[in-house]
Amino acid sequence: MSGLDSFTFEIPARLRFGCGVMDELQKSSLPGNRVMIVTGGRTIRENGTVDRLVKMIRPKTEQMLLFDEVAANPSLSSVMKGAELARQNRVECVIGIGGGSALDTAKGIAAMAVNDGSLWDYTASGSGGGKTMAVKPLPLIAIPTTAGTGSEGNKTAVITDTDRHEKIGIRTDFVYSAYIDPELTLSIPSQHTAEQGFDAFCHCLEAFLSVKANPFSDVLALAGLKALWKWLPKAVECSSDIEARYWVCYGSMMGGMVLYLSSASAAHTIEHMLSGLNPSVTHGGGLAMIFDAFHAKEAENVPQRYAEVADVLDIAAGKPESEKAEALLRKMHDWKNSLGLDRLHLRDYGFSLDQVDEMVRLTHWVGGGPLTRDRYRLSDDDLAGILLSSFEE
Repeated sequence: MSGLDSFTFEIPARLRFGCGVMDELQKSSLPGNRVMIVTGGRTIRENGTVDRLVKMIRPKTEQMLLFDEVAANPSLSSVMKGAELARQNRVECVIGIGGGSALDTAKGIAAMAVNDGSLWDYTASGSGGGKTMAVKPLPLIAIPTTAGTGSEGNKTAVITDTDRHEKIGIRTDFVYSAYIDPELTLSIPSQHTAEQGFDAFCHCLEAFLSVKANPFSDVLALAGLKALWKWLPKAVECSSDIEARYWVCYGSMMGGMVLYLSSASAAHTIEHMLSGLNPSVTHGGGLAMIFDAFHAKEAENVPQRYAEVADVLDIAAGKPESEKAEALLRKMHDWKNSLGLDRLHLRDYGFSLDQVDEMVRLTHWVGGGPLTRDRYRLSDDDLAGILLSSFEE
């Protein structure tokens, strides 16, 4: 930003954040009497979180349905099945509770309960139809029980068509309201905490590096980066550290909002290609596998913004811009590995070197906007080089 650039700021979602805020649902009115709860997490079923939600809202409803067929990488088939059930039962309000997969599935269901055709008709890239939704989606209440996607803070649902092996971000609508309660994340295992929190860190970093960054998005991106940099390792080390959980949830929320105010980068597109090919690749895990190679290429060509991140994280103070960028890359590598993410490798998920050319082609196919929003635009040779280097990690 030169200080004179024009930009747009919009985020019309009501987000309620803090320990214990889920209990406020008992006193809150719902935007409809016929409600569908969308979830998929086994843990939150076993620890009573879903039953707790049901108990809170049942007195407010005429009818309540539970749809619990959410996949780890939310699928088109699950969205369409849930949407058909919602239509048949004249659902007026959707509540998504769980991780980003549950929230994104709920977004898709809320959209397709009132719009014709398939959700894929409204995708802007890959084999999607590129149509505009004629009807505003049903109001959605989001209750995240993980800290990573920040899906409650933007209008995108990331959905996988398992038949086409395509994973694409689809614009649906903002949530009606969200309750981000760090207490709900206390039961997340260490590895999942690391992968989910790393996803949030990538959201903040990529949004700061994007050509769509603006003064508002920069504030949120840098706030999220600082919180996650300090507190994510503590949350991974001690799952019961509520202060750490609080700040990781905060960073995740910042990351979700900043994706809308700015943009993700080509790193997200590459990861969508990977988990589209193999849905067992978690989003945060896929980002971790390509992280070093991707940012090494970007920082080599546009070190300025990396140097600014280094300043915020108090790395290499007083050094020239290029040295700050290089120091940041080293520190981020060590930080990522301290989370245990160095154990993730492309080969362990069935990818091979002879797939690289096809992987480059598929990255363009599912591409969308993020592939064009890096300050240094990656060539096909660059994409191939990033993938080849990631095999060596």
